[in-house]
Amino acid sequence: MTEQKRVVDDLSESGVLSGIAWAVASAYADTMRGYDARRGYKPGTIGYVAHGLICDRMDRVFSCGDYRLPQGMPAGAGLDAVREGLHPEDVDAMPPLGPELVSSSPLNNSPGWQFGSYRWLLQSFEFGAVRKIPWARKSATKKRVASQPDPDPGQEDLFSAMGQPLQGFAPLRIVLAEDDDDDGVDTFVLAHSIHEELKERELFFGRPNLVRGQSWHWRHDLMAHPPASGGGMPIGRGPQPYTPNPNEVVSDAPVRLRKTPMERNSNETSG
Repeated sequence: MTEQKRVVDDLSESGVLSGIAWAVASAYADTMRGYDARRGYKPGTIGYVAHGLICDRMDRVFSCGDYRLPQGMPAGAGLDAVREGLHPEDVDAMPPLGPELVSSSPLNNSPGWQFGSYRWLLQSFEFGAVRKIPWARKSATKKRVASQPDPDPGQEDLFSAMGQPLQGFAPLRIVLAEDDDDDGVDTFVLAHSIHEELKERELFFGRPNLVRGQSWHWRHDLMAHPPASGGGMPIGRGPQPYTPNPNEVVSDAPVRLRKTPMERNSNETSG
C-alpha cells in the first residue's frame, strides 16, 4: 500500500478530510462574500483574509485553539462559541466531529493541526500552478518539510532513474538539527487557491517534494474527490447580508470560556 492511499484512507475514514474540506470552503466562502473589486479590494486581499479564516475554521471544526473544550466537557458543549459569527450555510454544512479527534500542532510558528501521527501545514499557491510550487523559495519550515525523502522509495524518481544524478544537479543532502526531530510525526501540506473571477477553488493534501520540476511526491485532489460529507458549500458570488439566528445558540449547554476579539487580535501571529 502506498503512503498516499494509507494517509487518505485514514483521514477519510476518521472524518478529518471532511473537516478540512469544510474549513477551507467556509473560509473562502466568507472571504468572497465580502470581496468586490469595484469597492477597491485587490486579489492579494483574498489570500491574506482567507489564511486567517482557514486557521479559525480549522480550530472551530476540530475544537482547537480558542475553541478547545476543557477536559471532561461533553462533545456537544460550547456549540454557541463554535457557531458564533458563522453564516447559516457554514453552520448547516459543518460536520460533527469529536473534540479530541485533532489537536493544534504548529511547527516553528507555522499553524498546523495533527491527527494521530499526521500533521498538516497550510500553503497557498497561484491558481492552476499546483505542480510548480517553488518550495525552495518558501520558508525554512516548508523547505524542511519538502526535503523529506520519497515515502515510497521502490518507485524510481528522476535522480535514480539512470542510477546517477541528473546533469547539472548535485545530489540533495538535507541535515536536520536534533531539535527538529518530530518524534514520529509525518508533516504534510494542505495547498489551497482560488480564482477570484471564476470563483473556482483548488485544494490538495499531500507530501511536497523539494526537487525542482516535481513539487510533490504525491497529492490528493479534494475538489475532484470530495470527502463523504462536508466541503460542498458554494462560494459566495458577492456580498450577502447575514442576520444572526438566535436558534443557533444552545441555551442550556455548558460553554467554554473564549477570548474576546481584542484579546485574540493582540496574540495573533501570521504563519
